[in-house]
Amino acid sequence: MAGRLELARDVAWAKWADGLPVRDPAREAAVIEKLTRQGEVAGIDEPLVSRFIRAQIEASCLEQEAWMGKWRKGTPLPAGEPLALDILRKRIDRMSSLLLAEWAAAPNTPRSAARQRFLKSVTDPRSATVAASGFLDADL
Repeated sequence: MAGRLELARDVAWAKWADGLPVRDPAREAAVIEKLTRQGEVAGIDEPLVSRFIRAQIEASCLEQEAWMGKWRKGTPLPAGEPLALDILRKRIDRMSSLLLAEWAAAPNTPRSAARQRFLKSVTDPRSATVAASGFLDADL
């Protein structure tokens, strides 16, 4: 996710140089649709994939807007010519596909893994939570 977000500055620079706006609703919708379907095929629930991709796009757009705001206020522009937007988009698409593949390959979703760690910790007799609760001392 961090690598994908790091490209936001380069995307902003390409859009700035071409006079394009940060937001592209048609492209965003197409990306969400494509990656949601890709996630579904990989076995990830559609609502989770859709929310995840929307969040990734939103984070990227906010980062792009921040960079453009800095440049409008006089922060020096990046040196050299920007990469072509289509090249950057291919990189982002590849990163997004890898993210989904890693997610699908994980044995548990992040929420399930966190829940399992929590349940394990609260039933572990060495857990500070268990000790403080008096759970092990309870007359059950």
